[in-house]
Amino acid sequence: MSFLSLSPAMASLLLAATTAGIIVLYWLKPPPKRVVVPSSLLWSRLLREKKKRTFLDRLRWWISLMIAIAIGLSVATALGRPEIGSGDNEIRDITVVIDNSATMATRSSDGYTRWQHAIVKARELLGRGSGSGKFLVVDTAGQAPPIEASDRGSALDILDGLSVSLGGESQFPMLPPSDGELYFISDGVMVDEIMPEATVVSVFEEAANVGITAFEIRSVPASPLEYQAFLEVTNASLQSKDVSIQLSGLRTQQNEDESDIQSGGGLLTQQDSITLQPGESQAREFSLSSFNRGPVKVTVTGDADAFPVDDEAFSFLPVRNPTVVVLVSPGSVYLESLLLIEPRVMLDFKTPQEYADGVPADMYIFDRYAPITPPPAPALLFLPPDVPWLTPILEVINSPEIDDWDATHPLLDFVSLQDLRVDRAARISPLASSDGSGELADIIVGSPNAPLIIATENPQKVLRVSFALEDSNLPLQPGFPIFISNALSWMMDEQTALTSTPGRVEVPLPAASVRDLEGNEATTWPLADRTVFVADEPGLYTATRGPRRLRVAVNLVNRERSGVNATSFGPNEQTGSIAQSAGVVQPSGWGDELWVLLLTIAAVLVIVEWFTYHRRVTV
Repeated sequence: MSFLSLSPAMASLLLAATTAGIIVLYWLKPPPKRVVVPSSLLWSRLLREKKKRTFLDRLRWWISLMIAIAIGLSVATALGRPEIGSGDNEIRDITVVIDNSATMATRSSDGYTRWQHAIVKARELLGRGSGSGKFLVVDTAGQAPPIEASDRGSALDILDGLSVSLGGESQFPMLPPSDGELYFISDGVMVDEIMPEATVVSVFEEAANVGITAFEIRSVPASPLEYQAFLEVTNASLQSKDVSIQLSGLRTQQNEDESDIQSGGGLLTQQDSITLQPGESQAREFSLSSFNRGPVKVTVTGDADAFPVDDEAFSFLPVRNPTVVVLVSPGSVYLESLLLIEPRVMLDFKTPQEYADGVPADMYIFDRYAPITPPPAPALLFLPPDVPWLTPILEVINSPEIDDWDATHPLLDFVSLQDLRVDRAARISPLASSDGSGELADIIVGSPNAPLIIATENPQKVLRVSFALEDSNLPLQPGFPIFISNALSWMMDEQTALTSTPGRVEVPLPAASVRDLEGNEATTWPLADRTVFVADEPGLYTATRGPRRLRVAVNLVNRERSGVNATSFGPNEQTGSIAQSAGVVQPSGWGDELWVLLLTIAAVLVIVEWFTYHRRVTV
């Protein structure tokens, strides 16, 4: 017998200390009390009778002592989590690498997942050898880093804390040097580079799966005010499959009650069906002209699907409406020509002399000009002068270095600043926002000492460029029209959702709160100027910080993860059996629950002790 929680030396010490402690307690007697009595005749008689029963009294004492020792040893042994050993006295060091990539969530024909089968096999392997061996459990997703091997109990605790990782990269870990046995439990789909000395234990079984391998919402090229949903469905099964597709979105805005997509209230749906041959992928496009702003969900249904994680995908549909833009400039051919060809923009050009604060608009662009009071709508400003509601200009800097920008911000989507040059720029304080609210601004381009483009959202969105277009080569860059288009979308809140895979998700928003579609708040933690949360499954999440809100679509849209049958294991490795030479111990009787038997014995002995004491069989 060996112990999962204790080394043999510690177990022996615990048992010896328990036995010695009980014996000492039985030998100890309380000091007698001196009592004055009128006569000793009665006591002399009692002492004579006691001497006649000396043998019986000692027998009672020994019986009571043995029962107490048996109770103590049973409890102490149970605390060490004993197990019945293999009978092999050879000490074996065992390392188990378990694959917890996404495809391990695939259901087998018996209803259990590959991951559940892997856990069973890992427990079997850890049951080998004596309790004196060293054991190590490591996974391919990095949940259990390869640390120094320890006892079997610790290895089992690590195993119990592992789970399938739907996102991230899966790879065979770097292991510490060891002369012990190395086993790799996997389905052979997402991990290819395996240490040659590892014995492969396969849990692969052919399975049916039809999944979503691409999903996004994008503008219609011929109609910039409309969106369409692009979908790709892949049949990873080895047989042809009939697949049903359902696209769901909000029928009405309903104050953006995004939970309706989950409850089914106020939904608009589109249906389609396709037939896919083995390994075939087909794309579908859905018009979203009849959908309103809000979450969009797509679901595919196939017969006997064993991998349901990739059957759903989410995104967010913005709304593009014709936008009235007031351009206030002494004259800018770059901005005028670009805004005139923008289909969603209704341009109203004003000179600084013609502009009045009361000019209505959905958005304002100020070129080398700024009004005395903040505009009533979002504003884009190029080199504005000092006005009370903007951060003051500290100085003019020549040829500022442009070596830092936030590529994750939606303003810079598909925009390269590699060749950007600026001759002159105004240096402003980065400690406050451009609108004078005192809230920290987001530096989009530049450094804290020399911010070139900053953004704020309190209460209106303000985008400030600290240089004039004429003082830079920005208008000549291929990304300039894209930047202006991104600015329009950002200020009018027309961005589609950010995309991510399940697992660890980073949002380019500091100190934000994150909720899913059902309103459940996710656990978050800060990382520099970002917020990190963990998404265990696909869904649409909303990150909020003050008035700023970002949507994050977490989807398992990946052909590799959906390819549940693309195993790299050969026919001999796909049996899933452990070699007979491994000497794996099968559970015997109580197996891992031997401690339950010991505690049961202790409880029975306590009852026996209580019964014999009251029957005067024991002292």
